[in-house]
Amino acid sequence: RDGHKGPLKIGINKEFLNWLTDPAQNGAGALMDFGCYGANLATWLLRGAKPVSVTAVTHQLQPQNNPLVDDEATIIINYDTAQVIIQASWNWPIGRKDMEVYGLTGALYADNANTLRRRVATGYDSFTEEKKELPPLPSPLHSPFEYLSAVLRQRIVVANTDLSSLSNNMLVMEILDAAMQSARIGKTIYLRQQ
Repeated sequence: RDGHKGPLKIGINKEFLNWLTDPAQNGAGALMDFGCYGANLATWLLRGAKPVSVTAVTHQLQPQNNPLVDDEATIIINYDTAQVIIQASWNWPIGRKDMEVYGLTGALYADNANTLRRRVATGYDSFTEEKKELPPLPSPLHSPFEYLSAVLRQRIVVANTDLSSLSNNMLVMEILDAAMQSARIGKTIYLRQQ
C-alpha cells in the first residue's frame, strides 16, 4: 500500500503537480505515481520474474483535484508462483508506505521505513511475533541523490537484480503499462512470455 491525501492536498509545487496530473506526461495518476513502488518491489522480491497477467481497476474520487487522471488504483499482478496486490491512492487521510509478504509458515510486515515484524504461525490464527527497528541506511544509500552520484562516479555498481537497475525498471514499466491498459478496457492483460 502506498498513498496519501493527494498531490494537491499535500502541497507539492505547481510544476510537479502539473506533470503528475497530466495523462500525456505521467501516463496516469495514483496508478503510476504509487503503483510504481509496488511493481518495483514485486519485481525485486520475485527476482525479475515476469508476471503472467496484470489486472487493474482505477477510480477518480476527487475529480475537482484530479480532473484528468485516476486518484485510486488497485493492481493485481499474477505470477506462476505468487500474486501481488498493489493499492495506490491519493485519497487516504494519512500517508502510508507499507508492505505485507506472506509465505508458507508466516508473514513479514514492513510497517514503515524502519519497522519490520515477522510473524510465524503456531496455529490457525495464533502466531509468535518478532519486531525489529531497522537502522537508517548508510550513505550513500540513504539519499536518492547521493546514490545516483555514487553510481555515476562508479563507486556503486548496480546489479541487474537491484531495485534501481534498468532491467528491474523496464519490467516495472511493462507492468504499469499493462495496468493502465487493463483499467482502460476493463480486462486482464496477459503479458507475452519469452
